[in-house]
Amino acid sequence: MDRPTNILASIENFGRIYRCGDCDNIHLQVGPVTVLLSIEAYMEFVTLVNTSAANFESAITRSCGGARHDC
Repeated sequence: MDRPTNILASIENFGRIYRCGDCDNIHLQVGPVTVLLSIEAYMEFVTLVNTSAANFESAITRSCGGARHDC
């Protein structure tokens, strides 16, 4: 059984990310799906999501004429 001894992030009714006390890996839970990642793979995932968020924000800003909110 997984012991979430270090919850890194949690959003109620959406998901959570925690470092497992049993296997020392990172568990990424979104809804009913859990992805088990090594610490190294988790850091790569963080880079991927951060890059995606920055690119998405840039695309929205361009399409909205410079506004940083919903068009």
